[in-house]
Amino acid sequence: MTKPRIEFKESKDFTIGVELELQLIDPVTRDLKSACSEILKELNDYPNIKHEFYESEIEINSNICSDIDDLGRDLKSHVHKLYEAARKLNLKVAMAGTHPTANWSVQRVAPNKRYLNLANRIRMPMDRMLAFGIHVHVGLRSGPEAIAVNDGITKYLPHLLALSCSSPYWVKRDSGMESYRVKIIETLPITGLPYHLNTWEEFCELYYAFKKSGTVDSIREFWWDARPHPDFGTIEIRICDAVPLYDDVIALASLVQTLVAYLANKHRNGEKIDTFPFALLRQNKWRAARYGIEGDFIINKNGDIASVKDEVRKLITELQPIANKLKSDIGLKKINSILERGTSSTRQRKTFTETKGSWNMVVDSLINEFESSWQFKEAIVQK
Repeated sequence: MTKPRIEFKESKDFTIGVELELQLIDPVTRDLKSACSEILKELNDYPNIKHEFYESEIEINSNICSDIDDLGRDLKSHVHKLYEAARKLNLKVAMAGTHPTANWSVQRVAPNKRYLNLANRIRMPMDRMLAFGIHVHVGLRSGPEAIAVNDGITKYLPHLLALSCSSPYWVKRDSGMESYRVKIIETLPITGLPYHLNTWEEFCELYYAFKKSGTVDSIREFWWDARPHPDFGTIEIRICDAVPLYDDVIALASLVQTLVAYLANKHRNGEKIDTFPFALLRQNKWRAARYGIEGDFIINKNGDIASVKDEVRKLITELQPIANKLKSDIGLKKINSILERGTSSTRQRKTFTETKGSWNMVVDSLINEFESSWQFKEAIVQK
């Protein structure tokens, strides 16, 4: 096997794309429904909607978009296409990091050769991947630039996780976490916070070692929270839970795009990109998963702490000038709404408490938030 040097497909500066992982729900039982293949048949090979690992989930891929406004229009067109196909099959669609009640052990793997091979090779950790995320791609010029940005952005991954928390429940249990999804994902072989790499050549050598040893079949099995994606010419941020509200998707995408541009410009100008000690970064990720935006972060080697909300507000202020240039400023300001009203995890728990423990009403709340915020007709579910 020839030792490869992976080619990084150059992208136009800071173009953006988003992948959404959505839940297919039976409106009567409120459980997940294995109906992805039926929907794809109804959609007749619509290019932006495809299988995910389970038949009860489905993925939407945006086109490459020039800015956040373009992304919003593009995503809405695909989500509406999916919604109409699901409606014809008497299905509901929702978004959250986990489904509150669904049992992973009864789900059907999608009829996809790659997914079937992964299920056979990884076994129960793969079987338990009943988790739903948002992945944001931002275009960069080169592999070396992608490595520099990937290393720098790890400092901010806990911020993104805290803002997107939407997975408190797992198989009718309160996990005690704001994002249980990330703990599920971390059981896979190559997951979690990305390794520190100094050069693009180091990334290529790592891929070669994993490929030759049979650890991976392709780059797609680098399931890090952030990773270079050479085939697309992007850095891909994968840490966020799926969130039900359209405005929150746009807010998170705006923050990711602006962060990537901020770090890439530093790299191009020869400025030092600050990093954070890995051990402290792991602790901040844990704090984000456990407490969400109501927690605090370690902010330096001395162990000093500050509230997540204060750290996010400070970050938004620092990024505002570059957001203005990218036309991401309105989207970035939507982060403040998350800080003020709370995350989906908070709202799910509130619904559960107010309805005296009704799992159906928690699922209904996710369906209704999704339908109202993405501008469908008012959700109708059977009580």
